[in-house]
Amino acid sequence: MKRISTIGFMFIFVSLCLISSMAAADQSRTITIIEKPGYFETQGDVFDIQAGKYTFVVKNWSGKDAGFVFNSGQNNVTTDDSSMKVILLKNGEEGSFTVNLSKGNYTYFCPIIPTPPYPLRVK
Repeated sequence: MKRISTIGFMFIFVSLCLISSMAAADQSRTITIIEKPGYFETQGDVFDIQAGKYTFVVKNWSGKDAGFVFNSGQNNVTTDDSSMKVILLKNGEEGSFTVNLSKGNYTYFCPIIPTPPYPLRVK
């Protein structure tokens, strides 16, 4: 009888570990980017980050309608259409998107209010 309860305990323990790791794998890290007049301010590390799932929260505090473009490649050159994300925001609005980032270089910029391309590198 003791052997059965030990096997049952081990089964429950392994099951809980698997469920926990699957839930952790589905979670994303959040990076907040605030658009100001002519530049972006970030909350969270956006350079030399680890590969994985990220949720980008974009806030428009520029005083005007603005946009946010995120893509793979450097200097606004898109090399992977599946990674391109575009958000259009009125002043004071917030938007978000979630993306799985693999190793490589990415940029983000505003196509409406001229901003330089901001680099994001995934290690």
